[in-house]
Amino acid sequence: MKVIIDPRKSAYENAAEHYEKSKKYKKKIEGIKRAIQESMRKISEQKPERQVLRKKIVRKKEWYEKYHWFFTPSGRLVLGGKDARSNQDLVRKHLEKQDLFAHADVHGAHATVFKKGQEAPEEEKRMVARFAACYSRLWAAGVKVADAFIVRPDQVRTAAKAGEYLAKGAFVITGEREWYKNLPLELKISYDGEKLLAGPPEAIKGKGVIISPGPGTKHEAAKKILAELEKIFPGIQADVDWLMQILPNGGSKIIKTEK
Repeated sequence: MKVIIDPRKSAYENAAEHYEKSKKYKKKIEGIKRAIQESMRKISEQKPERQVLRKKIVRKKEWYEKYHWFFTPSGRLVLGGKDARSNQDLVRKHLEKQDLFAHADVHGAHATVFKKGQEAPEEEKRMVARFAACYSRLWAAGVKVADAFIVRPDQVRTAAKAGEYLAKGAFVITGEREWYKNLPLELKISYDGEKLLAGPPEAIKGKGVIISPGPGTKHEAAKKILAELEKIFPGIQADVDWLMQILPNGGSKIIKTEK
């Protein structure tokens, strides 16, 4: 610590001056301490509900929520992959004899499994084909209408033959395909009181927003969609990160709000 001495003053005068300064600094320090204590008191007296709002909501997830998913009107589960690994797991672990496999007519599209789909009505098969097309790179490309096909599980091969190369998450389809043409790329986003829902508009009843491919980023789309959902579902327990998990890659725009 440096102490400045004024040579024009006596030792007593210099000492007296520094003593007066030290008293002023001591008062300032005491004032700062009181301000800190007052701030801490106000924070501790905040209303409990304001503090709860800052907490992240934790809920139990169903096993199928690690995939894209929806339930058809007849109650059948539809599962869609999110990346190469989940595509592979989906087909190897969940594609069974009574199911169907759907895929958009574009290279690298995600796998879609229609549980007990072989017994489903034709309109539900079309929903599943449309769902597969929505969760493909066509959405990010801004395509509005696309084609997709459906096959039986025994027509899907996940292992390469000798001399062939098959990338992780890729499949070989054999035999005839059941085609669904000119499928509108649209999804309905809704909320059931516990979970966010995303699926073909005809599969999700009630309130929600219908989206299609649009400009911008996935994050920008999620913020706009969540703002609209908050108007429709007051008190909705959801956030942008959760919404991004269920949206297709790329931008989206709201084309209709159903209240």
